[in-house]
Amino acid sequence: MRSKRALIVTSVTASGSGIVPFLRQCGFSDICTAVSGSEAKRCIVQDNFDLIIINMPLTDEQGDKLAVQMSSSTSAGIILLCRADSSNEVSCRVGDNGVAVISKPVHKVSFYQAISFGMSVRNRLIFMKQENVRLQNKLHEMRIVSRAKCLLIEKKSMTENEAHKYIEKLAMDTRCTREKIAEEIISECNFM
Repeated sequence: MRSKRALIVTSVTASGSGIVPFLRQCGFSDICTAVSGSEAKRCIVQDNFDLIIINMPLTDEQGDKLAVQMSSSTSAGIILLCRADSSNEVSCRVGDNGVAVISKPVHKVSFYQAISFGMSVRNRLIFMKQENVRLQNKLHEMRIVSRAKCLLIEKKSMTENEAHKYIEKLAMDTRCTREKIAEEIISECNFM
């Protein structure tokens, strides 16, 4: 099983804040830190993370825009730590992007709930991406099969139903996918 990876973006030392030991207790074995938004962006380009924690403010930016950017460019769960007096305002700016906002000082229960929420968001995003790829592949197959049917109708004077049955039967007889059979039909019909 792959170890869980976290990125902590904070201008204060992460080990001194107690975040690293808590993350280790939550099962994160690979923990990286960045002291600025620009350093965090470089880390994201080089590695994939399961969870990103941003402790506002950073040395080069506030951190809320970084959270929104990372939520759209990664599948990581994002947690944003901010001052209690600005947490509602920050939450309004980043909430629609799936970013969990926790006000400081952080309580262990709230932090654990935010980590669970972040990992749930991550898992859902990964599932949605996989489903999107599956549907894209299915759509691609349908386009190719439709193109092959059209060529069979045009070149071999078949009806749509006959073309459909022809492709299905060839796929079953040769134990190939419908897409592979359709590609062969397209290739063959283009040489006629």
